[in-house]
Amino acid sequence: MVFFTVFATIDSMTLLFAMTGLLGSSAYSLKAIADLEYDLINSVDFFKVYNQAHRVELAFVMLNAFAVLPFVANWWLSPIQLIWAAVKVLRGVSGGNQIDEKDVFKPEVYGRQRRWQMAGFFVYLVSIFIYFARAMCAVMDIHVHGISPYD
Repeated sequence: MVFFTVFATIDSMTLLFAMTGLLGSSAYSLKAIADLEYDLINSVDFFKVYNQAHRVELAFVMLNAFAVLPFVANWWLSPIQLIWAAVKVLRGVSGGNQIDEKDVFKPEVYGRQRRWQMAGFFVYLVSIFIYFARAMCAVMDIHVHGISPYD
């Protein structure tokens, strides 16, 4: 019983960490797109920031998918998160996040990337509240019930 309590707490904290990273990387990418749109950065700086945010997002997507995997059969959010992870990875592998340097200032090009990032930001923002509640429940479970070797 102690193992399950400790595992649930570690997993809940891992999920919260992964979702925080996803939310931050998505916001960073959206900021880069907004800076490009309003001419606050040049295309070289945009590509540096955008590609870095994309790599960080993919790393956190994989961490989130691995942390959610044990609960795929008994938590309603697991299939949603795994489907989103599959979509993001397939989009990344197929080059959906790539922007040609000559097309970077076209509104339809960066607008498409913005829509994807806004969808991700929405998914991550909703999920982080659920993950936070789950993590706090796991922590409170330990504090209220305690961990005893006799469980």
